[in-house]
Amino acid sequence: MATAMRVMVGATLAALVLTASACGGGGSDPAPTSSPTPTATVPAATATPVPSATPVPSATATREPSPEPTVTAAPTDSPVPTATPVPPTATPPPTATVPAPTATLTATPTAPIGPQVVAVGLADTNGTFDEPAGVDAAGRPVFGRQGGAGFLVYVEGRPGTSGLPVATNLLSTVRDSPAGRPDLQILVSRALGDGSATVCDKAFPDDGGVPAVEPADFAEEQAVSDALNDLGCRFRVFAEPGFACTQDNNGNFRFAGVGTAVQFCSLVNDAFAFPAGDTVVTVRLRDTAGNVGPAAAIVVRVRGG
Repeated sequence: MATAMRVMVGATLAALVLTASACGGGGSDPAPTSSPTPTATVPAATATPVPSATPVPSATATREPSPEPTVTAAPTDSPVPTATPVPPTATPPPTATVPAPTATLTATPTAPIGPQVVAVGLADTNGTFDEPAGVDAAGRPVFGRQGGAGFLVYVEGRPGTSGLPVATNLLSTVRDSPAGRPDLQILVSRALGDGSATVCDKAFPDDGGVPAVEPADFAEEQAVSDALNDLGCRFRVFAEPGFACTQDNNGNFRFAGVGTAVQFCSLVNDAFAFPAGDTVVTVRLRDTAGNVGPAAAIVVRVRGG
């Protein structure tokens, strides 16, 4: 029995040895061949290059700076400030205004282009010329009379540089306006007669005098215009030398001046008599276009009342 058991055990062992040798001897080799599973992890490690894609941001970062320099090209637009020199060059308009004052300066001294007064003086009631007794300190002819009335005052004119005729309106039809003036414009430095402010009050029995304007300023003011009309309306117009209000010592009617075109005459009566002493008479004329000429003046010196 025991021997049979040994024989079975030995047979079993022999079968096991045969079975092991049939499997190829060295059972440890198949275990290493299963290690290729770890080698499959290597491809997983090669997937780690995905992190190496982080250079992509670095690449975009390098691109972003490069646009910034191009943006700084905007400073190159700074030439806009260089356009500011244009206003300084526009400043020449002020320099253009400089000639304007010179234009006004030349306009101020221009001589009047209206009629010239060629003669102003006194004459007897028959028209005979009075000779001046001399001149005053201002160079004005001085005509002496014994009384303040009973003589003629004459004014003669001819066209000025305008070439237009001497106008002959003695009383403006425009009333209560400084612009309403006669063409014969005479001012006196002292009141004549009672110096009434009523314009052209020359009719008897309400005849009155003429107010004074001193100094002789032809400013366009109502009082001046009234005085001009008041004295101007007392004159008459003479356009022909053969019918002049004046005559020479031989009784020939003629004008006093050379080249006279128009003569104005007035017989001074008691209503607007000159006062004792010196009275300056200043006169100017106007042409048909309203241009006034230069003024002339004489002194009437009354020695008695």
